[in-house]
Amino acid sequence: MSVTNGPVPLHCKEYIERKFERDVRATVIKRDWVLLLGPRQHGKTSALIRIREFLIESGFRCGLADLQRMPPGLNFKQMLEWFATTVAQSMKIEVAPQLDSNELVDWLASMIAMPGAPVVILIDEASSIRDEAQRNAFFGQIRAIKGAAAAAEPESLLANVQFVFAGTFRPETLVDDLNSPFNVCVRIDTDDLDLAQVIKLTSVILSRAEAEVKDIAELIYSAVGGQPHLVQSLVSIAEDELPENRLESIKSQIAVLSSEGSEHIRSLFRTVVQDSNLEKIAATAASHGSIINDPANIDYKFMTTIGLLRRENANLVFRNALYESIARSSTQLRPDVPEEDATHVFLLPLDEAQFDFIADVELREICASSYNGAVSASNSRYFRLAIIGYGVALEAILMDWLIQKGTPAITAAISAVPAAQRPQFLGKERVANPLTWRLVNLMLVGRFLHGVRGPVDLPTSLREFRNWVHPAVIKKAYHPEAAVAPEARLCNALLSIIIRDIQA
Repeated sequence: MSVTNGPVPLHCKEYIERKFERDVRATVIKRDWVLLLGPRQHGKTSALIRIREFLIESGFRCGLADLQRMPPGLNFKQMLEWFATTVAQSMKIEVAPQLDSNELVDWLASMIAMPGAPVVILIDEASSIRDEAQRNAFFGQIRAIKGAAAAAEPESLLANVQFVFAGTFRPETLVDDLNSPFNVCVRIDTDDLDLAQVIKLTSVILSRAEAEVKDIAELIYSAVGGQPHLVQSLVSIAEDELPENRLESIKSQIAVLSSEGSEHIRSLFRTVVQDSNLEKIAATAASHGSIINDPANIDYKFMTTIGLLRRENANLVFRNALYESIARSSTQLRPDVPEEDATHVFLLPLDEAQFDFIADVELREICASSYNGAVSASNSRYFRLAIIGYGVALEAILMDWLIQKGTPAITAAISAVPAAQRPQFLGKERVANPLTWRLVNLMLVGRFLHGVRGPVDLPTSLREFRNWVHPAVIKKAYHPEAAVAPEARLCNALLSIIIRDIQA
């Protein structure tokens, strides 16, 4: 079976070397530090494994640490110990740490004997340190190593260690600029497979001559370009098919990717729609087919780093036809997209961190799971379930928002409601406890509270759609499931606006 997830094993025939790997090797040999950036699932880790092997064969001592594997909850000293121990173990150095130090160079020097061959430390997933203070301290100490190298003793570790950082991030904002080791690196960006390499990879996976699989490779390349993960995933579809059925099975899978997505596609587009600057760039490119590149804007550069866009002369264009098709018909990127073009387009879930404005932990989880459940239902064309899920998410948001506002603000808002519309608290509803309120009252009072941009528009239609949990309500204005797709997309759009405007 072909390798479609995780790094490609070291001696696997399916691995295709690309230019960026050769560039990293050549740069390290010159004793320069390297910053390797590229999309997720683009072959960075697979390349680092091979770069490490090459450097060892070339006489370097080389260690590798994947920061994504760092245990959570470590204090700074524990983090340094974990990092130095991981590097040493990857270099087959026996370690028995006895240090009490908050200095990275002390930990490395205690484990890596000098004098000796030059040392290269490869850091994969370099953006994985979540704590900002620890992240700045860690990378600041690495930057200090670079600064101290010129004055260090020739046979010391300081004079003989260099670093290679790899990941998918904005180097300009990950750490404080003055403490950033990325400023003293040679930046290298990963590149896609070209058509010849896609043909070769297809030949290897299907165990057929290149001439026999050229039509399959060309079909794949026309849809996903040279994105290695997508190429391998599509070729793997053909592995279990008879030769005469392979083209049709791949066409079918491309259609599925376009209409339903995959975890890779959802992750990519989720990164975009959760960042308003990236969303604007993608929306412009989706509407016009391209966008003029702004080299001074780090967000434009990041769009190429995450892999959605690529540079073409003075413009940024979509990396491949599949990405462009999804973006152009996305109602999240293009709210004005015609209904006939949007009918079969999937929506994108949000990370739970996007709901951090909800203070109550349980309500936050309820909101996030209900929203993403609604997205999943909509993508599976269960539009009524989606509408109900959006209603639950809205209710959780409003409950928490009113609780955060406090009793004085709630009392003032209730008084501001015109007498004819003033909320009626019935049964178990308690004025002092918004958790007991019906949605109608949450919305009535919420309209007289202020979000980040003033009063929040809470459309009555959202409450009416929420009532679709009752079959009798659905029956009053019955439409078949497929016909309520516009209402589901409208709920998504309206709720997204509320989430945007309610955050203070």
